[in-house]
Amino acid sequence: MAASLVASTQQAATRPVGHLENLSAYGPGWSTAHADARNSDYSPVRGAKNLTQAWKRSFPGSIYLGATNDAAGRVYVTTNGTGCHLHALDMATGNTVWCSGEVDERAIASSALLDREGHVYLADGEAMHAFDADGSVRWETPIVGTPLSAQFTPAGNLIFITHIGRVYVLDRATGQPILPPVELIPGAPDNDDTRACMRGTAECPAANTLAVDLATGRFFFTFWDKGAPSAGIRAMQLDEGAAPAIRPLWTVESLPGGSATSPDLSVDGSRVYVGDNEGGIHALATATGDRIWSHSTGYAAGGSPSLSPEGLIMPSGGGDGALMAIRDMGDRAQQVWKKDGLTNRGIPTQAAGGVAYATVSTALGNDLVVVDTATGAELDRERIPGLSIFSVGTTVGPDGTVLVPTITGDLFAFRPAQG
Repeated sequence: MAASLVASTQQAATRPVGHLENLSAYGPGWSTAHADARNSDYSPVRGAKNLTQAWKRSFPGSIYLGATNDAAGRVYVTTNGTGCHLHALDMATGNTVWCSGEVDERAIASSALLDREGHVYLADGEAMHAFDADGSVRWETPIVGTPLSAQFTPAGNLIFITHIGRVYVLDRATGQPILPPVELIPGAPDNDDTRACMRGTAECPAANTLAVDLATGRFFFTFWDKGAPSAGIRAMQLDEGAAPAIRPLWTVESLPGGSATSPDLSVDGSRVYVGDNEGGIHALATATGDRIWSHSTGYAAGGSPSLSPEGLIMPSGGGDGALMAIRDMGDRAQQVWKKDGLTNRGIPTQAAGGVAYATVSTALGNDLVVVDTATGAELDRERIPGLSIFSVGTTVGPDGTVLVPTITGDLFAFRPAQG
């Protein structure tokens, strides 16, 4: 996997531990699609080892991504059925607090992004929308293409890439552009068929959520350039000073078959992890794009991996892939454990305390299992009722509630069991 450097390859900056994260625009809780700016799919909340189902909500149509949540006890989920496409729910009961029909059905491609003031940001196929905590619209900014979830920048602006390859940076207070959109494929027309984005194939050039390094302003995303033989991963630098600009850093075009995984950043910002559609997971140096190691899982992941602060990686499910964990050992990856009896049907989510939550197949459908991340030992198992097929992004609330959405439009909440 060769890296083509377009700009300087300075070493990763020294990072003030926790400082920028504490000052960032992200709200407390699971406030973006993959938990944080790094796309870790990891919760710092100490995870419960024993759960019990609290409630279930069924929505018309489908759910494609995990539900975000905030410290005020609200859960936000996007759907593509008739009526509202953005739903705000009470985490304690699952009851609707408000819902909005201001966004169209292509809002299903994103999870709602939540800031520390309680505002909600969500794009559809026409615009980026900002909402107050009561669901009223604050502003709307027209866009071209459909993003697959947004992030915040180090300065607290919104940044996102639409599926046709347009990069936007907007002031989160007003929606005004901080700089003109960057067209990665100049003149690319908006194609409203985003189904190819589920697998990250050539028909959807920017199919995943970008990862942002809040210490340096670098951001990373998968991209299938026009006419390229395979997808790749790109790094760019965002400058938010007096003359805001985006400049390219490096490009690696070696993700065969495309990629259905959003890139993950290590805690220290020195490594970015990304998967391809032929069963590979790769670790690259964020400063240069140089490959550090590649590891084969034996199947193509159908979503992003979960990455703990200690470097434990749990790939998403795909086909008949077994639930597993691998660890970044520095110059190589090492399989820590693999459970052939647990077929992975979703995005496993790790939480503090050495636990993970995963959807696994059974003869009757799917179950939610709680596993010990050190050994893979099963600690608890809860039935997911009905025809769930697979889950699409398990998330964790501030109180330890585990939220499991399914492709069939159901959202289940499991809370820590008493005793």
